[in-house]
Amino acid sequence: MRDDLRSIGDRIRERRRELGLSQRDLSQPGISYAYISRIESGKRRPSLKALRKLTPKLETTAHWLETGAPDPADELAALVLEYGRRPLPRRATQLARKVLGGNARE
Repeated sequence: MRDDLRSIGDRIRERRRELGLSQRDLSQPGISYAYISRIESGKRRPSLKALRKLTPKLETTAHWLETGAPDPADELAALVLEYGRRPLPRRATQLARKVLGGNARE
């Protein structure tokens, strides 16, 4: 069993339990509780589409489920809202480049 499969499953299980949800609670059309069980046990790797379907009930992002790291898009959005009309900090530019995959123009 590969570590990356286990990590995604571990994060799904951890978050589901934090929210007091069962695997059945998390299931939905196209994502059965048995499929969730296989993901959590590291036997299946969910598609990005499946992760995106799970995120609303898990109240997190697909990026976090995949990587365990905060989503740079969320951090950038929070900075923009926090700073309002004031000039944004350098961190906002760094995050924007990360979100765009380094393809942002100077």
